[in-house]
Amino acid sequence: MSFREISAWITLTSVLGCFGVYFGSLATGQVRAPSFATLHLLLLCVSALVVLQIGLHAVAARLVPTSAPVLKDEREQLIQMRARGLGYYVLMSGVLALAIPGHMEISKIDLLNFALLDVVVATLVVSAAQIVMFRRGV
Repeated sequence: MSFREISAWITLTSVLGCFGVYFGSLATGQVRAPSFATLHLLLLCVSALVVLQIGLHAVAARLVPTSAPVLKDEREQLIQMRARGLGYYVLMSGVLALAIPGHMEISKIDLLNFALLDVVVATLVVSAAQIVMFRRGV
């Protein structure tokens, strides 16, 4: 596996794990949305994501030093461009879909959580698309 494919796996699993905890606790009602407990949980999840990303990427860079070139080749640039394009369409669809809860009687915090969910889903789509394209040899 190349360093960039490992990086996509790290991003996919860490974002899924950290924000899975956050949105899972919101969905199950363990934390009520307009409270300081929600803010603290969000800050904890974002901090955990940053620490995981930095730590795991450092470990991956030490384990696979030869396949981590400074410059990307054409194939890697194409994979990144296609994956980000797909993620862009997912994000724009999610943002346009915010009009639905925006017209309902929900709090601003809930609307911000929906927007955060859109960003998280778009990030997961980009990472998953990169992994699939690296595996298929696009």
